[in-house]
Amino acid sequence: MADRKFYGAAQEVRVKLNDLILAGKEPLEIVLELAKLLGEISGEDSYYQTTREQILATYGLVFKDKFILEDELAEVRARLEKISAAYENPDFTEEEHIRIGYALEAHKKEIARLECLKND
Repeated sequence: MADRKFYGAAQEVRVKLNDLILAGKEPLEIVLELAKLLGEISGEDSYYQTTREQILATYGLVFKDKFILEDELAEVRARLEKISAAYENPDFTEEEHIRIGYALEAHKKEIARLECLKND
């Protein structure tokens, strides 16, 4: 029984890999998509995020890879959206709003920096 389950999971990975290659996806995008699929198959939801963080830690943004930059921009924009919502929350104290405001500005600057890298 375990062999059949493994075969099904392995087949799913093979099909996904083939689809990504035929779609002309970037190599790093393929790696992250496979990490996402492996995390789903294994029940380890954090596998994708861990793999993504390891890629950024190892390669950083130095290569100015379009996929990495776009992925990082999406992450920073998503955090900015959450921070913006928190800033609008009246339950926070004035001091907390000031700190949240600093975080807003830092994220906006990071987005501008990443945009510059992407457009170089």
